[in-house]
Amino acid sequence: MPKLTTKGKMKRKAKSDLSALRTLLATAAFAGLGLVSARATVFGPLQLPGHGSVVYGGANAVAGYGTGGTGTINVIGANTVINWGNSGGTIGTHQLGGFNIGGSANLTIATGGNSLLNVDVTGSPSQIFGMLSANSGGSVFVANANGITVGPNATIISSAGLGLIAATVNAAQFASNGTIPVSFVQGGNLTVQGKLQGVGGFVLLAGSGAVNVSPIPTASGAYFKIKTSNVTVVGGVGGTVSATPSTAPTYTASDAAGSPTPSASGLTTVTLNLGTSANPYNMTGLTVLANGNMVNNGVLGGLSGYPNALISNGNGGQPTLQWTGTLTNNGTIKSSLASGASLGRVNFYGNTSAPLAYGGLVNNGTIAINFSTTPLFVQLPGTIINNAGATISNTGGVELWAGNVSLPLFTGVGGAVINHGTIAASGLISPVVLKASNPNHVGPNPGGGVFSDGSIIFGREAELVVASLTGNAFLGGSVTTPNGAGLASVFFQSGPNPANLFTLGTNVMANYTQFNGGSLTGPGTLTTANLDLNDFTGNVNNVTSPTNYLANGFHLSNGSFGNTNITISLPTTSQGAVGRQVVNLNVAGNATINSGTTSTFVNGSGRFGILPLEANDANNVDSNLLVQASGNLTVSPSASGPANYAFSSGALGTPGFVFPGGIVLIAGKTLTLNTVVDNGYAPSAGAGQGIFFDAPTIVAGPPVITNGNAWVNFSTQPSTVPTIYGVTPAPPPPLNAYTITPDPSAFHIRSF
Repeated sequence: MPKLTTKGKMKRKAKSDLSALRTLLATAAFAGLGLVSARATVFGPLQLPGHGSVVYGGANAVAGYGTGGTGTINVIGANTVINWGNSGGTIGTHQLGGFNIGGSANLTIATGGNSLLNVDVTGSPSQIFGMLSANSGGSVFVANANGITVGPNATIISSAGLGLIAATVNAAQFASNGTIPVSFVQGGNLTVQGKLQGVGGFVLLAGSGAVNVSPIPTASGAYFKIKTSNVTVVGGVGGTVSATPSTAPTYTASDAAGSPTPSASGLTTVTLNLGTSANPYNMTGLTVLANGNMVNNGVLGGLSGYPNALISNGNGGQPTLQWTGTLTNNGTIKSSLASGASLGRVNFYGNTSAPLAYGGLVNNGTIAINFSTTPLFVQLPGTIINNAGATISNTGGVELWAGNVSLPLFTGVGGAVINHGTIAASGLISPVVLKASNPNHVGPNPGGGVFSDGSIIFGREAELVVASLTGNAFLGGSVTTPNGAGLASVFFQSGPNPANLFTLGTNVMANYTQFNGGSLTGPGTLTTANLDLNDFTGNVNNVTSPTNYLANGFHLSNGSFGNTNITISLPTTSQGAVGRQVVNLNVAGNATINSGTTSTFVNGSGRFGILPLEANDANNVDSNLLVQASGNLTVSPSASGPANYAFSSGALGTPGFVFPGGIVLIAGKTLTLNTVVDNGYAPSAGAGQGIFFDAPTIVAGPPVITNGNAWVNFSTQPSTVPTIYGVTPAPPPPLNAYTITPDPSAFHIRSF
């Protein structure tokens, strides 16, 4: 026999190992894509599950199992369990161990109407690259705590239901009563590709670490068997699955502290690749539970009859998406993301003693309904971010609520609303609400602020709310309406205690505007017919010069409204007054001002003011008001009157204009004083606590009340010199009481 040359040996070796080499390269490619674990066993394309031991129920392999890569397993007992190990067993003993199906292999499971649980106990991930087919009405489960990969060319047919569980399962309980406890004390990654279009009844896909769901759809967009609306994806959330088809199998989270089915100790990321623009994935009956993060790369369609309920308790066929970290939307979600009846809590515990809260949202794609007359809600305890290039839209309006806003107050829950993209409310009466709070000051946005430098687009007669209950707020970018007539109403708010900043960084037009909370500032211009500055605890101004007060006004404009009605209501001590406040307004056009509920005393009776705010630790005396209008400026009585006491109402019986500090009123044309101007709170006040009236024409008449040592200055002779009163101590009793007496010497002609 002639000797083989080295070349001949190499040829013979290459021919005999060609199949294995191809498999090795294919497996390496999958591993490079993150589809299989590095610990995965390399198997041939004709590989079938090997070394199976029937531990509960009954099953056997049909003769010729494994010949040509095909094999059939008969299930002859209810709730049968087969353990697939590295050695031993009675099924596929000539195969490599574990539950693996090669790319050219075909495994048929004749269930006989029985459910089968396959448990891979080799310590290596299971790999399904070929065909798995179950018939005769029984459901099939594959469990492997080290991970499961369904490859892109795989096909799975199981009309009565399929469960792929990359976690530890309790096989004995399954054999006993048909339920499967799932524990993530040990769990692996789950990757599901390939064709699952023949899977019906129910679908359970469970894993931890990384759960990737991207099966291949039909031309019409079906990922599973037609009418399959019971699809559950679990990311590291321990629980129990009912495996009896007659009872509509469901997954019930049961992972409280001390539970025998704990959730994963580390965060899981569930990635969904379901739906396209042409064929959105119908979310009816979809449940996704993630003890960690969730990523959507597909197009999730809304529901007929339930367009506004993506987060729910799962009732009525509504979908349930629950996560504790961040939902990142890179695709499209055609539904709301509101907590609804769940009130911000998920229905699992994450190994804690109470249910966890929902997480936050990062939108890089589109969240839209656009056929609803009610608002689209994104209402979550965590932070909501709409990134540049992303869109959240709906004809009925958009409301983004982050933190504990309208939700129960949870320990450690709080977030912000951040908009860099586009928010569109295209209906006729469609609000946009950006609202956040973080009362516990936790997480990456401890202030619970609101920030928008993107685009906010409206239909007509709409409402805009930008409010942080506990932190700063910024509104920049653009706020537009198609007809240019502005909004019906605008509500601005920043955290009141301490006084956080609301910064207006863009121009806004509205018929009615209200601000409350902390301080209002910014370079933007607010064009409005009505401005209500309501019980704010900080300042309203826009400081650009440390010395020129006339340059530091917050910019207002009449626009087409012709006049701006301004109500300035400073808080009382009980409402959060915390010290000196500054109000500096620069109005382009005409303005009318009143003082709302502003008081100068906590208590008073008749001609006597008792316990002035100056005597309290928390007060707003020594404040300063500067209002300048390029047109006419009118001072009007307050419809509501002071919340506590002011001399104008108590001593003179007039709902005057009350402000506990220095007052400067400047008009480019005519200044009209239609009521008592009253800043009197002390017999002796500090510098800058007098009153200045400055205009080419001053129409006066009603009295003026000021502090005992302060002047009332007119830039020019008024039409009538008003009676001027000064504050003086009242004779006891009572103690700490003040009254007013005429003081004509306080009248002066002097420009500001």
